[in-house]
Amino acid sequence: MNIPPVPPLSAVEESRLEDRLAELRSASASLEPPPAIEAKLRQAFRAQSRRESGRPRLWWLPPFALVATIAGVSWLVRGPADLPVPAPAAAPALATLDDAGPFLALRPLSRIALEPAATVVRTEFPRAYLAQLGLPVSPERAGEPVQAELLYSADGEALAVRLLDTN
Repeated sequence: MNIPPVPPLSAVEESRLEDRLAELRSASASLEPPPAIEAKLRQAFRAQSRRESGRPRLWWLPPFALVATIAGVSWLVRGPADLPVPAPAAAPALATLDDAGPFLALRPLSRIALEPAATVVRTEFPRAYLAQLGLPVSPERAGEPVQAELLYSADGEALAVRLLDTN
């Protein structure tokens, strides 16, 4: 709204205005509203003050927002739980296709059974290594290579060995 500025009153105009307001004040001092109107006004004021003093309509929203925020932040900080990845079904199937015999355990069987993602790797090593595993080795053939499969854990630890070429 654009209201034009009011020019300041002069001293004479200001004193006249004060006199007229004083007359109006003294004339209205003796006036009182009818009792019915006063009772209705009091009743309306009481009803309004009762409505304002009660709980707001959405009183539950701030506590709910706080709980949701705390839950979200704790989930982000902790992160979702990592589920163990099941071992691929294809690896055992490949090992059974050309099954050359059982594996010789290098670690306890309970440790091997708990390994979720074991990997079979075909390799070649000197026959003298078999003596370290407690197998009999002819000294004449100790330098010859042996074909074998090693079962490795996800950490790269050798769990078991299977000999493929025992000639």
